[in-house]
Amino acid sequence: MLMKKVRLGDLLIQNGKITQEELKKALEVQRTQNSHKKIGEILIEEGLVSEEDIIKIISIQLNIDIIHFENEELNFTLLRKVPVSILDKYGAIPIKEYPKEVVVAFIDPMDIDARSTLQRYLKKPIKPAIALSKDIKKHINQLKNREKANALIEQMKKELAGTAEENEEEESATMQFIKYIVILSVQRGASDIHIETEEDVMQVRARIDGSLQELIVVEKELFGAVAARIKLLSNLNISEKRKPQDGRFSMELGENHFDFRVSTLPIATGESIVIRILDKRNVMKKLEEVGIAPKNLAKLEKALHAPNGIVLVTGPTGSGKSTTLYASLNKIKNVEEKIITVEDPVEYQMKLINQVNVNEAAGLTFAAALRSILRQDPDIIMIGEIRDLETLEIAIKAALTGHLVISTLHTNDAVSAISRMVDMGADPFMVGAAVVAVEAQRLVKRICPNCKMKYKPKAALLEPIKHMLPKNVTFYKGKGCDECNMTGYKGRTLITEVFTIDEELSSAIAKNTSVTELERLAKQKGYEPMFMDGLIKALKGETTLEEIYRVTKVNA
Repeated sequence: MLMKKVRLGDLLIQNGKITQEELKKALEVQRTQNSHKKIGEILIEEGLVSEEDIIKIISIQLNIDIIHFENEELNFTLLRKVPVSILDKYGAIPIKEYPKEVVVAFIDPMDIDARSTLQRYLKKPIKPAIALSKDIKKHINQLKNREKANALIEQMKKELAGTAEENEEEESATMQFIKYIVILSVQRGASDIHIETEEDVMQVRARIDGSLQELIVVEKELFGAVAARIKLLSNLNISEKRKPQDGRFSMELGENHFDFRVSTLPIATGESIVIRILDKRNVMKKLEEVGIAPKNLAKLEKALHAPNGIVLVTGPTGSGKSTTLYASLNKIKNVEEKIITVEDPVEYQMKLINQVNVNEAAGLTFAAALRSILRQDPDIIMIGEIRDLETLEIAIKAALTGHLVISTLHTNDAVSAISRMVDMGADPFMVGAAVVAVEAQRLVKRICPNCKMKYKPKAALLEPIKHMLPKNVTFYKGKGCDECNMTGYKGRTLITEVFTIDEELSSAIAKNTSVTELERLAKQKGYEPMFMDGLIKALKGETTLEEIYRVTKVNA
């Protein structure tokens, strides 16, 4: 990535980014490994400096701009002038065209061959700029996706104009386009697909590892056909664009069957369509496969085998609570016990389990369903979510009359679940008697194993936890590669805490003891806050320290 005729190592030393000793070490690595890598790449891989540091220095040294793609709108007319294969080869993205020059963002702005090649295609002098390699590669991957979709897009335009050749044996280009974005999203492990209109474009994004990533941006005129086809698939009213609608459809992709839940919403620029991908393979996960650390897993499994009581899974929306609930049911289901669930909605159907779908319009609320369930002689009851006092009181009654109740609650941590139930109106004595354990969880992104590298986190992240860290500690992150779509992350795992309740804690809860005091008592009995579980996973190289700070607070 680095510059010809620019002594980058000296510049980094002058700017206090590395020491002379660290530069010598990197040069030694380059020499002994007979590496073709530039010195900056080795410094990055050794975790001694970040790419951000390097491009700032290059920008100053060469007097060129740094391109931040979140502030730039891609010019597709300009991009069409250069084949994607050329942009990929030279690590470049044309940004803006002026009467006398074109601004191009490069990974290596001093690559003379790259500049002269792009100038031949763009027919104007090049004004070089620099950008992060992962940002350029990410946009090139999006252009590759668009290139693959272009044939379908052109056919869709012909279908809309009525000039396409009719072929009854083939699916319409619109249906093929929908399948293309669904397959692309599933292959990347997405949980949702977002299709929405802006002023002049239709944007398709996928939520991958908790973050939205752009897949394709196309002309807005195609949205109507795509929206209508999705509505037909989902048994929705295709002419209704003023009200939200909800539907479902299924699709066979290879050997796997997928269900999709569809939500439409009118927005100022048209409509937003969100497709939730319901991957049945998630339901088949064993509890030990969801990412709970062994120590916390043992506590949770013990609670799940209690003869009666309430076991809660807590966390914000999108923290993997449903996956943990289903994995818990998989762990304890058997032919000798009757398990009934009440869910809103039932997303995955499971064998040996009776599942009830909440239907508030028909009067079948969580509370109403629970009252009926108790007359069905269940052994284990799973409640999708405890939302109100009525549901909570029935759950407590069920737990105290010999049933195991598993449910979810929205709280920041495990201990806070107790005060949340009391705040909802439950009697503290009843809560203390009924609750067996509370597990709290967050999802954190896994470091991509293909581009994992050492790095040094910022001092502001290390300062609050320096007393917890071993000497010569090493942290890791993903550099960004094609495998992880240049994000540095691939997949997610859980960080958790488990608050188990014994007689002493039950008595303290009955006395309406504060959360702070409950946490202090729990720590004496081996309770560890979620941050500690996250820190251990960061030290093992499973995730980054930044991810742990993103989802939880230092509390140890």
